[in-house]
Amino acid sequence: MTSGRSRGRYLCPIDGYVVILGQTGVRLDRPMRLIFRPGEFGRWQVTEPGQVDAERLERVAGRVLGTGCVVSDHYDPDRDRPAGWDGRAGLLLAAADDPGDPAAWLVNESLTYRQCAACASRIPDLPERHVPTEWTPCRAWATKGRGQYRRSQVPVDQGPHPADSLAFSDCDPRSGTARR
Repeated sequence: MTSGRSRGRYLCPIDGYVVILGQTGVRLDRPMRLIFRPGEFGRWQVTEPGQVDAERLERVAGRVLGTGCVVSDHYDPDRDRPAGWDGRAGLLLAAADDPGDPAAWLVNESLTYRQCAACASRIPDLPERHVPTEWTPCRAWATKGRGQYRRSQVPVDQGPHPADSLAFSDCDPRSGTARR
């Protein structure tokens, strides 16, 4: 269930976060759709999704999440909910009445991790992590190792690195938030 180089890591199509199958993610066993259910939220009656919920609804845009799709366990349709949950407003997965063509279903694949061209950190190989032009990292040093006693500062390969190579967020020259 969690074998391979990605160790069972998937990108949740709903919220865009990395989830680990069996820990923070679940695999759907039937076609589902993400819907917003109006209801109560504390003392308030909520009839429309807030900004974050609207962004998540837009991310999947009415598509069917197919059998085998891995999503955050927060959206697990078979999860036991506490008493009083039925009247709460929010996003939930509901069975797709007319799922349509299975070829059009959204089913995510496990993530592949590769090394940053500059600092050698392991990062998910996603299109947005590839720098389209030749680049030089935004930082000169990286912290390596884990734990209190094994941390050390190591120099980052200043490149230049070829176009379409992977960049860790702190190394990516497009980020603008990286520290030197």
